Amino acid sequence: MSDESKKTARHLNEPWCQELRAAAGTMTRAQLAEAANMSKAKVQDILGGHMKPSMDDTARLAEALNYPKLRLLALAGYLEGLSNLLTYLDQIEEQAERMEHSAKRLPGDPLSGATRIANTALTEGNFEVSMRPLFLGTGDRRRHYADRVVLRPLHDGPVSESARTRVEAALYDELAWFGAGFTEGWREGTMALTINVPRFVGLRRGSGTPLLGVPRSIAVVGGHWAGSADVASFLGYAFDYDYSHVAFVASRAFSRLNHHYNDRFRDRDRLEVARTYVEGSDLGRIRVWAADTGDAETVASIIATSRTRKTPLIIHLRPTDELLEWTAHARSAQRHTLAAPGEDLRALHVARGKTDEALLPVANKVLVLPAALPSGARLTPTGEAVDSPDGFFDMWASLAEQAIRGMRERFRLPFNLQAALQRLNDVKIQV
Repeated sequence: MSDESKKTARHLNEPWCQELRAAAGTMTRAQLAEAANMSKAKVQDILGGHMKPSMDDTARLAEALNYPKLRLLALAGYLEGLSNLLTYLDQIEEQAERMEHSAKRLPGDPLSGATRIANTALTEGNFEVSMRPLFLGTGDRRRHYADRVVLRPLHDGPVSESARTRVEAALYDELAWFGAGFTEGWREGTMALTINVPRFVGLRRGSGTPLLGVPRSIAVVGGHWAGSADVASFLGYAFDYDYSHVAFVASRAFSRLNHHYNDRFRDRDRLEVARTYVEGSDLGRIRVWAADTGDAETVASIIATSRTRKTPLIIHLRPTDELLEWTAHARSAQRHTLAAPGEDLRALHVARGKTDEALLPVANKVLVLPAALPSGARLTPTGEAVDSPDGFFDMWASLAEQAIRGMRERFRLPFNLQAALQRLNDVKIQV
């Protein structure tokens, strides 16, 4: 048995070794040794996985192969944390390219989302189109929450299923870009189609005067109707941070509708965006971002990989038992699930428990706030989920205030509490 065969290739499957072997391609070991000014024996041992190169050897091999030095050094473990940066840069570059491609498919004029959708719907030629604002909340908390685009057939009678399908196909790009969708699925006897165009939870940039003393990245996660998107939007205004929802970003980046619950790419697209935000939490734009955890704990598991970093700070809106029960009946009635209410309720309990467990590794930077069923929302004796849109919005506004106070008290963050609360109360949605 030769000395070479006796060696253990313990590094062969490590990322740096695989990358070096792939980069070397058909280049002979002698050629690589000469280009890197190293002995042929050492090159054979390194590419064979028998020994790990030193930092200097790694840099010389990268230069000889025209391979990015920083990436190879990071893969070899010589630049702690840089691998996260490189992953983040790869992800954000890919998503930016996809968003640019999607944006080019839309008109370049500055029309609002609702106006653009209405104009496109008019070209269908079979509908009378109107728009109206949707306001939510009571008293001082009342806000312009969304816009509704209503399509009524020019002919007499209800909207056919085929007509609804044609409208969605004609509006596909606009619906994906603005995170819009039909308020309800098509049903027999529907006399009009109503499209909800988000405004309060629409993606936006900060104005440029962020509050000092706030972490660069804040993730707001929660179950269905717990208000992750709305609370995150409130916090974005309070801190003057960028605001985004992983569902809307994924819809733009991948040009796919986010309201199709049975879409096989839906969860995957959202998780890719969540990974990007976690990897870039200490490096990317300052932002508050939202993600749902109602069906699965996967996003929470991705966030938990940030346990060695300061950010993202996590606000966990944990639904109460009462809210979960109401949610199961509401989801069934609105066709957000194919499961019966009892079956869905069991699944929601499992998802909540798994989310709790997934966030344990980052418990030191998680603020847990209970999200309860608001006043006015209830279940009837027959199991009907009675909604209270204003009550939910008031509850989400209250949770946002609790989050601000809790961040200051628990984590002792040095931001101006009164300034944040004042900005929260002064939220205005531009028309």
